[in-house]
Amino acid sequence: MQVRNLTRASVLLALGIVLPSLFHLSGIPGQVFLPMHIPALLGGFLLGSGESFLLGVVLPPVNFLVSGMPPFPNFLVMMGELGMYGLASSLFFRRLRWGIVPSLFGAMLLGRVVAIFGYFVLFAILGRGFNVLALLQSLFVVSLPGIAIQLVAVPGLTTLILNREAARNL
Repeated sequence: MQVRNLTRASVLLALGIVLPSLFHLSGIPGQVFLPMHIPALLGGFLLGSGESFLLGVVLPPVNFLVSGMPPFPNFLVMMGELGMYGLASSLFFRRLRWGIVPSLFGAMLLGRVVAIFGYFVLFAILGRGFNVLALLQSLFVVSLPGIAIQLVAVPGLTTLILNREAARNL
């Protein structure tokens, strides 16, 4: 891993711990604003696919160890979801050369598909009923403020960082 990518991954990991902690301390529900999703998605645009996948997978258990959130066993599902955010956004943006916004939409959709599958498996293991409508409402309606923040923050920060990097290389 290059020093630049190691530095970026470290900053994104720290951001992925600090942002959710601030939300939890302030009483703002994480499932509404999705503070851990932003660093995972940013990782896909700023790191390689493997590095961004690893960042997404590591964020939920590290946060669980630091703050107890997201709760067990939900963080297991989030590991797949956030890992897919990083992997998909990196592949769409860096390999397929999609634009930032289409890459972001694609990654957000694939991550949620992984979450749906993960909760289906988790509920089956726990012997609980799986209510797909309640899950869809949580993933797409309850989290609308977080989705809106992601749609503004991720393209804006990605563009800012990549343009600064390009200007430095001139």
